Amino acid sequence: MKKLIWLITAALIFVSCSGVTDKPVLQMNSPIPVTNTREAKPETTEISQYKPLNYDTVKAVWISYLELAPILDSGEEHFASEFDKMCRECVNIGFNTLFVHVRAFSDSFYPSEYYPYSKAFCGNEFDALSIIVKTAHRYDLSLHAWINPLRCETEEALKDMPADCAVNKWLSDPQKYDEYVVYVESTKHYWLNPAVPEIRQLIADGAGEIVRKYEVDGVHIDDYFYPTDQPFFDSGIYVENDIGIPLSEWRMNNCSEMVRLIYSSVKQANSSVLFGIAPQGNIENNYNYMFADVKRWISEKGFCDYIVPQIYFGYENKYKPFAETFSVWTELPRDKSIKLMIGIGAYKISSEEEFIEREGIIADQIGLSLSKSDGMALFSFRSLFESERADTERELVADRLNEK
Repeated sequence: MKKLIWLITAALIFVSCSGVTDKPVLQMNSPIPVTNTREAKPETTEISQYKPLNYDTVKAVWISYLELAPILDSGEEHFASEFDKMCRECVNIGFNTLFVHVRAFSDSFYPSEYYPYSKAFCGNEFDALSIIVKTAHRYDLSLHAWINPLRCETEEALKDMPADCAVNKWLSDPQKYDEYVVYVESTKHYWLNPAVPEIRQLIADGAGEIVRKYEVDGVHIDDYFYPTDQPFFDSGIYVENDIGIPLSEWRMNNCSEMVRLIYSSVKQANSSVLFGIAPQGNIENNYNYMFADVKRWISEKGFCDYIVPQIYFGYENKYKPFAETFSVWTELPRDKSIKLMIGIGAYKISSEEEFIEREGIIADQIGLSLSKSDGMALFSFRSLFESERADTERELVADRLNEK
């Protein structure tokens, strides 16, 4: 049925989409009801009384699942020791905040009532998030739990997940849950569909659970919103519900409602815990490919506390040179309560010509970010330790982070 609807309506939907920029995708992602389900309701009392640790000027680093997986499968004691080393190295360089992955593929690094344990544990599960929080705080590091809201596992990995987890439950009954979870060939992964209120609620509940159970200082999502701009992803829901607005606008509404619900869930659990978003640095990509209404999210209250655009470009980038892109973001209308930090791509010091040839480029970008925004975040931790080239860059980064 979905394929038939898509074939009949594809041309119409493409017309309704916003124009796609001719610039390449530089990284790799409603108020209209779709199905009967509950939405978050305001609560009058907070659940967590923890007083978060956050800094006026943020000097953050992302620690991804790629850096955690190798130390998760050897058990709790080994993980605790290795993560302690990571925190000590972060403090020595000059960072004060960590964005640490705790959910990458609709799974978790902690016991959850909503998500199954990550395959990274290899069957040796323990509460890694508890260790992460306690260790970070021992070094006076602010800890933001980083989640990917929509990305799920590969088809092969899903076979090993519990049959009663939400993703497998929806996949097992495609007639009832059509387009709840969609496979996207270009990514080799399944993805949750933010058009479905039940899915938006699951994601919000999962964020609230983290704040209720752990003394985190923030919850953080990155740029994994819609994984494709193609109509097949949600054409059935769009057509069957006779959505009266263009597909692109409807998708942006879906993402905005998801973000709003996450923010609300975090604040209901603890109003002092921050919620932040790290969208793509290319603003056009956010709208044409991800359907992420970043301008709205930073100009209106109720969506986020801070935003960290991933400006992973050199100064000589053909499409989005760093300085000019930085200026575009700093000049966007922004509610005075919402902070702007800058995401910097340290991983490029070993992979892109300008970053390889220009010593100190990451330190220079940090200096600009700290002087004209509320802080910065570096992607990622491993990039500062993986080569002799990184050793030199790490020293320059440390000098810049520790400048008075």
